[in-house]
Amino acid sequence: MDLKIQCGNRLTTITSKKAKKPDPDGHILCKICGDKASGFHYGVFSCEGCKGFFRRSVRQNLVYKPCSTPKRCLIMRISRNRCQFCRMHRCIDSGMSHESVRLGRCPKKDKPSRFNFFKLPQGAVGTDVEKQIRTEQMILCIHEAFRGARKEFDLFTDKYSSAPITPVQTDSDAKKLCSRFLPAMVLFTTYFAKDIPEFTRLQETNQKLLIRESFMETCAVLSSHSSDVDSYDLIADKFRYYVHHETCFKMGPFGDFFHKMFTTIQKLRSLDMTDVELSILAAIILFCPDRPGVGESFHLEKMEEDLTLALKCQFLLNHGQCDKLFPKTVEILVDLRSISTMHSEKILNSTVEVDGDD
Repeated sequence: MDLKIQCGNRLTTITSKKAKKPDPDGHILCKICGDKASGFHYGVFSCEGCKGFFRRSVRQNLVYKPCSTPKRCLIMRISRNRCQFCRMHRCIDSGMSHESVRLGRCPKKDKPSRFNFFKLPQGAVGTDVEKQIRTEQMILCIHEAFRGARKEFDLFTDKYSSAPITPVQTDSDAKKLCSRFLPAMVLFTTYFAKDIPEFTRLQETNQKLLIRESFMETCAVLSSHSSDVDSYDLIADKFRYYVHHETCFKMGPFGDFFHKMFTTIQKLRSLDMTDVELSILAAIILFCPDRPGVGESFHLEKMEEDLTLALKCQFLLNHGQCDKLFPKTVEILVDLRSISTMHSEKILNSTVEVDGDD
């Protein structure tokens, strides 16, 4: 826009700068905190904030107080200043090194393709920064809810820890395993859901329906870290039962359920997802807008869109790409929905025998 100002006999034209439009191809993420990267610094793409933090830490030889969080803090744009110890470790784990200072352009081999640039959806409300802050706040909340629910799940299943590991060989054995498995998974899903503000704003009838329809699928996400599915003996270590793949066919609907569920868990484990990514995936399952009979579809669809964006962002940040990971994740979600649809009614309606030590 040009502004013309009359100054005596002279006409002065002032040209105002146009607001910079966002790159339609998206931008590269900072490998440390997920902010918009300003360039290739100390061997990785990073933002100005993390570049300066790493430079100060190295030059001043700073030693930070160790963090008490077992698996380290989640470093994001809105939380990166909370724990300097974990931020420094994130810098090092991401490949930052003072010896990696390079002049000139980033080597082609290190530059991500435009398929792996971060893109905001068309029509996103607010600026890029505002959208990112809202997304990060949501991720932090969901991750905390997931961790809290896992603690409750561990407390609930501790009562089985002294029991011997029992092989599941018959339909009756499978029912006994389910008598432990089903209540624990409902408890986990309920604690997880109730700690997410967007979920508690839903009508109570929709809350109950979403928990009931999602807990069997959510169990695969939790089991991807809890179950030893790399061996021939598929061990449900939290419930002190194991299922051998060769005996599944003897258990009727339960055997088919266990076989398909463990196969899907193996697929999920192969993606090597982080705890944060698994928590977002569990939330995507929970907020699924096309569950039979569920209402408030607009709110659920908006949450699904935001969660999908968050998961793609985490894939780019943690794995350097999402064009292959995300389709594989969608395939797993489809498999889980199929398993749940085929087996949930049979299992829930079965006469469950409760073993004496429950």
